[in-house]
Amino acid sequence: MDVNKARTSVKADLHRLFSGKLKVQLQALDTVRQQAVKRLLIACIVVPVVSLLGFAYIQANYMDPDLIFWVVGLSAMLMYWFVMSKWSSYRRDYKTQVVGKLLSTFNSSFKYAPTGQVSSVKYKDSGLYPRAYDRYEGEDYVIGKLGKTLIEFSELHTQYKTTTRDSKGRTTTNWHTIFKGLFFVADANKHFKSKTYIRPDSSGLFSSLGKSIGNLLGTRDARVALEDPEFERFFEVYSNDQVEARYLISPALMRRLIAFRQEADASVALSFVGGQLYIAIPTRKAYFEPKLFKPAVNMDVIEEIYQDLDFITGIVEDLDLNTRIWTKE
Repeated sequence: MDVNKARTSVKADLHRLFSGKLKVQLQALDTVRQQAVKRLLIACIVVPVVSLLGFAYIQANYMDPDLIFWVVGLSAMLMYWFVMSKWSSYRRDYKTQVVGKLLSTFNSSFKYAPTGQVSSVKYKDSGLYPRAYDRYEGEDYVIGKLGKTLIEFSELHTQYKTTTRDSKGRTTTNWHTIFKGLFFVADANKHFKSKTYIRPDSSGLFSSLGKSIGNLLGTRDARVALEDPEFERFFEVYSNDQVEARYLISPALMRRLIAFRQEADASVALSFVGGQLYIAIPTRKAYFEPKLFKPAVNMDVIEEIYQDLDFITGIVEDLDLNTRIWTKE
């Protein structure tokens, strides 16, 4: 069966699933969603009213004007909890009951953990983001087999923190993103002797100086020059084994990476380490998410989740991983 026929078949299965038992579940879930919307509307009324009344009371009783900030802050926090407790319940149940079924319809081997993530060990092993992190978070973990290729992926968000102190001794902590997006791990069917990294091309004077100094000092991961100007316009390749790097990054793979990068419209990064191919796609998009202001009984939302999944799993097809061009020795 070709790819288009397979996708048509999956979409037909989705429509059958939606029209069957799933629709009944969605109707029950939509009651919770409507309650979350009502709570949000109440919060939008309560916070301004409480703030105005608090301001009037403080003014009338000649109290410290700064108290209004406490009144506004406390009322906003309470209303935030009031709304989020119901929305979180809806979001959790939607992912557990609906997204899990959609994933199994797409591929029966897929196992889904809404609150799971790719392990921090694999993130570190990839070598794509070597900076130490202080916070490691993720969700929507999926593992399964596409054709001959075992894959796993999840959303990830890694951050480091910095602390500053002002002239009055007050301390401020700031969080900075290292990586936020989709992190993908695939079995490459080969144990690589080297470590090879494909990173988004960086341009500018300091980047050029850094590369020159690295070459002069003979750093472990040297720049790999490839005979494809268009590929080098988008990517930089580093490896501690020039021969294996050129074997791994064939002209066909370079063309696929260029096409994938343009389609994804993101600064995709890859690494070949151990027996795994790691792919990091920075994005602010949240995958597999229900919509607060759209009814749960909505085929458009179901199809959007399917399209997200089709894009993610399409990486295997786009990079032609199932042809097993790398073989274990």
